[in-house]
Amino acid sequence: MNKSKIILASVGGVTLIVSLVLAYLIWSAVSEKGERIEELDGAIQSANSLVKLPVYPGPEGIKAFEENAAVYEEWREDARRVASIGDIAFEPTTPPALKAFLVDDARRLSALPGGADGYIVKPEFPFGFREYVLDGKLPAQADLARLQREWFDMATVVEALSKSGVIEITDLSLSASANAVEEAPKEGRRQKKGAKPQPKAEVASEGVGPSVTRMNVVFRAMPQALVAAANAFMSAKRFIVVDDFTFVRERDEIMEKLGGDAKKAGEQQYGRGGRRGRRGRQEEVAEESAESSAMSGVVTDPQNAPAFKVSMSISVYDFCSAEAGAAEVPNTEKAEVADMEKTEGQQ
Repeated sequence: MNKSKIILASVGGVTLIVSLVLAYLIWSAVSEKGERIEELDGAIQSANSLVKLPVYPGPEGIKAFEENAAVYEEWREDARRVASIGDIAFEPTTPPALKAFLVDDARRLSALPGGADGYIVKPEFPFGFREYVLDGKLPAQADLARLQREWFDMATVVEALSKSGVIEITDLSLSASANAVEEAPKEGRRQKKGAKPQPKAEVASEGVGPSVTRMNVVFRAMPQALVAAANAFMSAKRFIVVDDFTFVRERDEIMEKLGGDAKKAGEQQYGRGGRRGRRGRQEEVAEESAESSAMSGVVTDPQNAPAFKVSMSISVYDFCSAEAGAAEVPNTEKAEVADMEKTEGQQ
C-alpha cells in the first residue's frame, strides 16, 4: 500500500468519525429540544388550569389562603376547647380501692328513681362490670385508668337516663376500648413470596386520639322520656354521641284491640278437625260478633299506650385535655412554693 492510499484512508476514517459525532450531536439536540417542548407544553397546561381555578394563584390568593388557614386554626382550637369541656382527670388509685368504689357506686346507681319498683334498674344489675361488681374480681393494675374513665362515662349515661324519666334500664354492655391498637398479624400466617409488607397504622401527628367509651344500652321509656334523654345527651358537658338507636313498642296495642291473637288461636283450633262441633263454632262466632260490636270510640290512647323498647349505641369521648392540665399543675405549685421559700429567706 503506497503512501497516497494511506493518506486517503486516514482522511476517510477521520471524516467518518467526524460525521458520526456530528450526527450524534444533531440527534441529541433534536431530542433535547423535543423534551423541552413537551415540558413547556405541560407547564403551559398547568398554568392554564391554575389560572382557571376560583382562586387566582397570585400574591392576593396566597394572602387569602393564609388568612383562611389562620381562621380555620382558630375555629379548630375553639371547637376542641368546647368539645373537651367535659374532660376529667382521675386520681391514682389501687385495685382494692377501685373495686370498693365500683361496688359502692353500683349501689348508688341502683337506687336512682325509675319505674322498676321505684328504681331505674332491677336488683343485682351489673352495669356492664359484672366481674368487678358481682363476681368479686380485682381489676388489674394496668386497667385502673381505663376502668375509672369507663365507669364514670357509664354512670353519666345512667344518671342522664334516670333524670329523663326512663322507666327501666334492662341491659347495659360496654364494647371494646376504642384506643386498642390493632393486633399484629400472627407469626403463623406467613406472607407470600414477593408480597409487599403491610404498612403499619399511622399515628396522628398531633399524638394519641381521644379516649372513647362505647356502650350499648337497652331501656324502656315513654316518648317524652326518649326525647328528654336525647336532649340530655346533646346538652351534657361530657361529649356524648348517639351512634345508632332503634325503638319499638313493647306490644302491638291495635292488634290486641282487634283480637288478632284470639283469631289466630281460633283458626288453629278450627284446623284441628272441629272437635267442638257445630254448636261450639256458633257460640264462638256469636262471641266474636259481640266483641266487635262492643268496640267503638278510640282504638288506642297515647296516655295509656305501651312504652317503647329502646336500644342505643352510645360513644362518650374524652380528649385528654384535663390530664395534660393536671400534669402542669404540680410544676406550677413547685414554682410557687420555691418563690415563697425564697421570699421568706430574704426576710
